[in-house]
Amino acid sequence: MNLEKRLIEYWRENHLSKADAQVIVACSGGPDSLALLDMVHRLQATLRINVMAAHFEHGIRGDASKADAEFVKEYCVQRGIPFVMESADIPAICHTTGESLETGARRLRYAFLQKLANGYDNAVIATAHHADDQAETVLMHLLRGSGIKGLSGIMPKRDNIIRPFLPFAKAELVAYCHEQKLAPRLDETNNEADCTRNKLRLELLPLLQNEYNNNIANNLCQLAETARAEDELLEKLCRQRADQLVSVNKDGTVSCSVSSFMAEPLAIKRRLIQYMAGLIDSDLSFVHIEAFRQLIEADVTGSAIHLPGHCEGWLSYGIVYLSKNHRDFLENNGTIKDTKSEIKLEAFSETALPAGGEMTAKLVDSLAEEQPFSKHRIYCDAAKSGSSVVVRYRKPGDRLRLSAGHKKLKDFFVDSKIERNRRDSVPIVLSSVTGEIIWVAGLKQTEAALADENTKQYLILSYREKE
Repeated sequence: MNLEKRLIEYWRENHLSKADAQVIVACSGGPDSLALLDMVHRLQATLRINVMAAHFEHGIRGDASKADAEFVKEYCVQRGIPFVMESADIPAICHTTGESLETGARRLRYAFLQKLANGYDNAVIATAHHADDQAETVLMHLLRGSGIKGLSGIMPKRDNIIRPFLPFAKAELVAYCHEQKLAPRLDETNNEADCTRNKLRLELLPLLQNEYNNNIANNLCQLAETARAEDELLEKLCRQRADQLVSVNKDGTVSCSVSSFMAEPLAIKRRLIQYMAGLIDSDLSFVHIEAFRQLIEADVTGSAIHLPGHCEGWLSYGIVYLSKNHRDFLENNGTIKDTKSEIKLEAFSETALPAGGEMTAKLVDSLAEEQPFSKHRIYCDAAKSGSSVVVRYRKPGDRLRLSAGHKKLKDFFVDSKIERNRRDSVPIVLSSVTGEIIWVAGLKQTEAALADENTKQYLILSYREKE
């Protein structure tokens, strides 16, 4: 089967484009990209696509870079192929940004291509990555340490970027150019072992091929095919389980039942952790995934782990949580950064609380016409609470006076199964007369300022939690 037939088959099998799609071929002028541009241009009627060429002149090779751009332009003009070009001084830009020339050129090249694609309703960007590139990529990921996703290598299609040449070896593309009497440009920097990928291409792969396995490149490509299929299956299974097990709370915290997590196979556990991290825009390495997994499996309430990207994971009463560590509370100090340690709430006033939500207070002589009371709306004896009260957050040593005796606030939180990450944001209301805690807002009214038959005036407190 010739290259064109194989390309058509691969294109259709992998659904690389929709009918009448605009295909933007990234063409440097080298043998790979020139073969791609030439072939898809010949096949555009068969593939039902519209083809144009895009060239990014990076300025790394001086006059040679400009000559490459002129060559691609002239090739397109002769064949009536729409052509777009953009230039940049990559060496100067990378000197400022601190990037390598390879990284800077790649970043700006793809930015140019995406900007071009955004001008069309139905556009894909075609790059000339081939089987040799795939082998290099898999080997590079293997050497750096990679899971099954990394061994999947280069995908045939990712978002709006397609790689129609992945099944083809470099030698086949060079032979195609020769058969079609094309005279591609040659980038001499590709023959310099000055970066990891070039060293793999020029040194390691030839060594492995000559000394260990003459078919190593093909075997690495087959590994990528196998890994990609299995990764897709595992990802599908993980998503199905995540839909059932993982919740996103109102504050953006992600949670999962520990017992449900423990029932999953090891491969799904690791993927569930990465999935949870993805929900808060984080990406964890294998080492951190394993550390978090071991924390979950130990299932110790109150245990926590700090993860990269300002993430924090913790366990509380059979639930594992993961969130960006944006909490502004200082642990166990009863206040919040950059706020007053105490707030005075006067009768007939309302105050917004630093941790969110509002609290109001009012004085009445009778409860006859008042609405029902609850954990979020209480009444006190004004003579015991004072006509104004103090609102703050927890402090070490806080104690509550309850009907059964005194209890540490910390123990009350534990007994009430209040998650550790919530405790610093629960408002504590104190009597301005005795200094005792009269209300753990939204949770418990204490005995400190209860009304009785001798009460002459009532202080009514209401707490509305943040949405």
